Amino acid sequence: MNITDEKRSSSELRGYVKQRIAAMHATMERRGIDAVIMTRPENIFYFSNFNPIIISHVPYFILTRDDAFLLVHAIRHDHAVNEGAVDKVLCYGKWGATQVVALDAVDALKELLGDQELTVGVEGDYASMNFLSQLRNKLNIKQFLDIAQDAVNQRLIKDPHEINMCRISGEIVDLGVIRAIEALEAGASEAQAATEGQYAMRQRWHEKYQKYEVSGFSNSETADIDTFVVWCMSNERLNYGCDCPTGYVPMPGDLTMPMSWARIGGYNVENERTVIVGHVNEERTRAYDAMLRARDNIFKMLRPGAIFEDLYFAAMKEYEDAGFGSILPGRCGHGMGLSTHEFPSVTKGNKAPLAPGMILTVEPGLMSAELGAVRNSDTVLITENGFEFLTNSPRDKIIIKQG
Repeated sequence: MNITDEKRSSSELRGYVKQRIAAMHATMERRGIDAVIMTRPENIFYFSNFNPIIISHVPYFILTRDDAFLLVHAIRHDHAVNEGAVDKVLCYGKWGATQVVALDAVDALKELLGDQELTVGVEGDYASMNFLSQLRNKLNIKQFLDIAQDAVNQRLIKDPHEINMCRISGEIVDLGVIRAIEALEAGASEAQAATEGQYAMRQRWHEKYQKYEVSGFSNSETADIDTFVVWCMSNERLNYGCDCPTGYVPMPGDLTMPMSWARIGGYNVENERTVIVGHVNEERTRAYDAMLRARDNIFKMLRPGAIFEDLYFAAMKEYEDAGFGSILPGRCGHGMGLSTHEFPSVTKGNKAPLAPGMILTVEPGLMSAELGAVRNSDTVLITENGFEFLTNSPRDKIIIKQG
């Protein structure tokens, strides 16, 4: 088997993609939409399993009432055909001998969708005003309807392929965080610990999972080739939430936190662990202990039918009782999958119930410039009867002796 054959979409995955397309066709029928034009890279991947990685030439996923296809620049033709999971790939632009519909993408859409009056579904949170103006100039648009939330709702319940990718991601992020903690205990800086974690993740991918791409979803100017990420911050910088690790070596009395994402075949989960270096002060100890209790409260409630808002309140009670009511987080978990922060959030006001197939983080945390942060994040899958941990590094208090 050559490399190209090894990376082709399986018949099983093609079947799941067909089910996703059928579900969007049902949405179109229900909402009276004649055509859907998607440009968000995550949605294109969801409905086609194609990630061009660089999108300086925009890819499109198009659904009409009775068809669905990729429209990509001619330079992306072979990649889309070989690794995508749809039967129909059409092209615009010019590259070699590849047949194209038109040189310009919107002209190609004109050729493909014709002159009839159309109600067109677009991603209202992503489609630019310039793009919508171009569509109005070339197509016979009756109205635009926003299908962004419809796509989000579809992606909420993961199919078996998506769940498998998230399980592999969980294995890899566990390794990254555990190795980073080991390096910190040996006296490594934040940056050194992050590098050690990322190297361990890449080694595991080399050993077991090379057939799955690790690329992310890019923008028009940047290609995200490698998404094996560990970052680490300490003390007051933890209040940033996300920032690059530095050469700082954590010292006794510090809080430090390795965090990791790893995208496998498009999907990623999250692991975060707060580490106590030596002995910390009373406030940090009290916050850490409350964080562990808040997580336990959520884990006890994780099952189909539980309400997102109730999870949030159960966690926040521990922080309020511990004297941290003035710095409560706005949420204590979020969806995971194709995006690193997916809908929905575990937050006040979200009265939706959990359902089997949802993947979300459990991460009730406290952050302030004075405290730093305490936040352990595990990613879980909601099952028919409860939940499954997708991340499995130690969940108790983590104390390292050296720094």
